[in-house]
Amino acid sequence: MGLTAAFTNAVGPILAVSVVGYVLGRGTDVDVGPLNTAGLYVLVPALAFHSIATTSLGGGEVLKLGVGVVGYALAMLGLAWAVGRLTGESGPLLGALMLAAAFPNSGFVGIPLSEFAFGETGRATAVLYLTIQNLLVYTLGVYVASRGTDRGVREAFGEIFRLPLLYAVLAAVVVRAMGWVPPAGNAAMETVRLVGDASIPVMLLILGLQLADTDVTAVTRSVTPSLLKLGAAPLVGVGLALALGFEDPTVARVFVLECATPAAVIPLALTIEYADGATVDGFTAPEYLSTVVFTTTVASVAVLTLVLAGLEAGVVF
Repeated sequence: MGLTAAFTNAVGPILAVSVVGYVLGRGTDVDVGPLNTAGLYVLVPALAFHSIATTSLGGGEVLKLGVGVVGYALAMLGLAWAVGRLTGESGPLLGALMLAAAFPNSGFVGIPLSEFAFGETGRATAVLYLTIQNLLVYTLGVYVASRGTDRGVREAFGEIFRLPLLYAVLAAVVVRAMGWVPPAGNAAMETVRLVGDASIPVMLLILGLQLADTDVTAVTRSVTPSLLKLGAAPLVGVGLALALGFEDPTVARVFVLECATPAAVIPLALTIEYADGATVDGFTAPEYLSTVVFTTTVASVAVLTLVLAGLEAGVVF
């Protein structure tokens, strides 16, 4: 797949739907909250259940994927901390830099992109990546966001058990283990699939709506974390994929593609919750991180096209 094909077949559709959401957000006062709640509590859990219940991925690949997601987050946290200290960042802005580097947008961008590029295996791998990452976000991510504040990690750790995604994954695992997965074409599974498929365009619309509401006043200061996320992250992903030795090359490619996606939106909610009041050089951590999300999302159009073209050409796997 060349650059043109990579953009047309995978990146282009993602961009098009996101732009619709952006234009909608700029031209109307639509409230993204209810839409986000529907996606978080209904659509994404349905997508996760159906993808995991019907996936052809083996247990060994899933285990390697889990190690890879954790390894990527730890590696990028360490790299971001080192770069942040060298560039003089501290306190809540250093925490925001670390969050931006460690947690890619594996849901809103990664799942649709992986499905467009690699089909059912791509979607299942991306859903698993997102699930494992969410566990990290509400543990390790909360710790990073709350450093230097009087808020504890335990308080937000409960978010993991409040979100339906975890239970959808557990239910899918049990159904597979017990051999209870209904046959293809079953009405119940087709209904779950239909609801899950709706999450793809909805996530992209939400992404566009969120970008439309982003304050980009700190754009010049977002260069360092943006370069980390878009430049170093794909290389870290390739290194981990090679070290883990995925048996299925498609899983390896999706893993690298997920690592290369722009900064995630969920850590922004954490910084608003834990570090909204602290100001460094006139910027709050949420302002800083929202600008990074905006910058990396816009710039990722070119980066993801290059990464995807390279992966499809078999440059590494």
